[in-house]
Amino acid sequence: MLDPFVTLEEAGFSLRRSRGVDRLAGWSPELIAGLDWVRISELARAIAAESGCELAGSRIMPDGAVLFGMIEEPKSAKARRAMVKIAPWNEWGATPETVQRFAQEVSTARNTRGILIAPAGFSPAALRMAQELRIEAVDAVGLDAAVRALPGDKSDFLFVVTTAGDFATPSCPVCMKKLQRFEQETLELPSRTFDMDGLIADNVVCDRLEVVAGCEVTFLQEVRARSITVSGHVSGDFVCEGPVTLEQGGTLSGTVAARSLMVRDGGELLGQFRILEGELGSFVKPAVRWHWRCAAAEGRRECAWVSFEPHQ
Repeated sequence: MLDPFVTLEEAGFSLRRSRGVDRLAGWSPELIAGLDWVRISELARAIAAESGCELAGSRIMPDGAVLFGMIEEPKSAKARRAMVKIAPWNEWGATPETVQRFAQEVSTARNTRGILIAPAGFSPAALRMAQELRIEAVDAVGLDAAVRALPGDKSDFLFVVTTAGDFATPSCPVCMKKLQRFEQETLELPSRTFDMDGLIADNVVCDRLEVVAGCEVTFLQEVRARSITVSGHVSGDFVCEGPVTLEQGGTLSGTVAARSLMVRDGGELLGQFRILEGELGSFVKPAVRWHWRCAAAEGRRECAWVSFEPHQ
């Protein structure tokens, strides 16, 4: 089995890639979280093999996620199958949606349990979801504990192999070449849809915000959006460049500052509303962002579709 993996009740996206990681200090959660997805995959397979598991081949996804199967305790009466997945690079830390998608993948294989590796950690809601769906949650802290539990010579050997050369720059999941850093100026904002209950501690700035019917979401920080549509139940403080719409059955508790507010029959505002007047500065200003892209030196068209966000 992959034990010992620790319980990660307090993980919650606390680990981020840092170019200041001290390789000379040896294994650490920070170093592991900063590895290329290929190195994470190789490390996870090595830990499983050293623990006596029988491994199947790996399947690499275009988003950098890796799936592989294994048999735990293959020569015993307790032998059982497991599916292991390393989270996609642009997620790296698991949300409830990440866990739920993986649980659906596991459900397609009979008598198989799931092990999800999210190096940057699991949000509290993701951990609860993993417990409910019987998915084992492993982050960089768990991998660090597992590799340190190996015999010293094996742990040292894995460290040398894992950190050889450029171990931090992500690889292209199509051609396996190292990605390159590209810069671009952007004004775009993402849209956000919340379709599961949750407590959101992140700073949310988006284009269109939607809370779907049947779910309850609480935002701990002020939310800024260009439009807001609520069909479920939401709490927090909101600033909206455009309209706020409370659909039938939708309720909003807190404060709202917006250009307009529409409350349809069956919707309800439980708080204070203020109309925004005059010129309102845009929420987003031109900014130069960088990301990882493939140079497509191999001439493969799929390489042009690869775009990875930086983790720091």
